[in-house]
Amino acid sequence: MSETMKELVYEPATLTDLDIIADIETQSYHPDEAASKEQIANRMQYANECDPNLFYGAWTLDTNNNNKKDKVAGFVCTTLGSTPLVTDESMKEHDPKGKVVYLHSVCVNPEIRRQKVATRLMQHWIELLKQSKKYDRIALISRENLIGLYESVGFKYLQKSEVVHGPDPWFDMVIDL
Repeated sequence: MSETMKELVYEPATLTDLDIIADIETQSYHPDEAASKEQIANRMQYANECDPNLFYGAWTLDTNNNNKKDKVAGFVCTTLGSTPLVTDESMKEHDPKGKVVYLHSVCVNPEIRRQKVATRLMQHWIELLKQSKKYDRIALISRENLIGLYESVGFKYLQKSEVVHGPDPWFDMVIDL
C-alpha cells in the first residue's frame, strides 16, 4: 500500500451514514442512474433486517484521534433476489429469502478516489459473503469502462445486459460464491 493510500476500516453502513452516502451516490452516478436518498434508506433498512453485510462501507481512520472512524470512504449497496442476473424488476425489489446478491452501487468518496478504495472494499466484502455461505452468487451490471475493475476482484463478464437504466449500455457480470 503506497503512502498516499488511506488505511481503511470496514463495517456495515447504517442510517446514521445516510446523508453522506446519498451525497456520494449522487456524485458517482448520472442523474438518471443514481439511487434516491429514499431508495438508499430502504436498501439500508433491508440490510438491517436481513444481513447488515448487504450494505457495507469503508471508512478512513482519523490518525489524530486514536484511529477512530473518520470519513465514509466508500460503500456497496445491494438487495437480494432469485434471478441469476440483475433485471429491471430486481433493481426495484428485495426478496429477503433470495440467494443472489444484486450489487447496485459501488461508490467512492470523491475526496479519496484513485486510492483503490473500491478494489479494497470489494475484496473485503466479497470474502465476507463467501465466508458466510448464505448466498450463491453476486450479480451486477457494469458500465463498459468498469468491467476491468470488477474482473480484477473476481467477477466474470457474461454479456450485454437487457437492463436499460440511464443513457449508456450495461453489461452483466457475476461472481459465484
